[in-house]
Amino acid sequence: MKRLLKKTAFSVSTILALTLNKKVFALQNIKDSGENFISKGSASTIISTDEAWNILLPIAQILVGIASVVLVITYMYLGIQYMMADPQGKANVKQKLIGLVIATVVIYGGVGIFTIIINLFNSIFA
Repeated sequence: MKRLLKKTAFSVSTILALTLNKKVFALQNIKDSGENFISKGSASTIISTDEAWNILLPIAQILVGIASVVLVITYMYLGIQYMMADPQGKANVKQKLIGLVIATVVIYGGVGIFTIIINLFNSIFA
């Protein structure tokens, strides 16, 4: 039974491969569209550093602002939880506070490192 199934599958696939040997026009259309897209991109002007900075700076400021608000709210919430908790609950809140302090250091440390790198590159390439 397996041998018959293998022979049938081989025969069907061979017949399909021989009869469907026509050029696929969709592939050429996709290739042409891709080359057209690449040529449009290479013809456009390059964005300068100042333009990129003017676009990205407000977005970065909004994200840091949102992070600051979330951090303040989270600190307040955990502080209230700490004041209301029993000794076992205070230990759990302290664990959460350690994670929150690490998150704060990562957020503002990243902003500080980014600012230092930008100022360094501006002084080098200016």
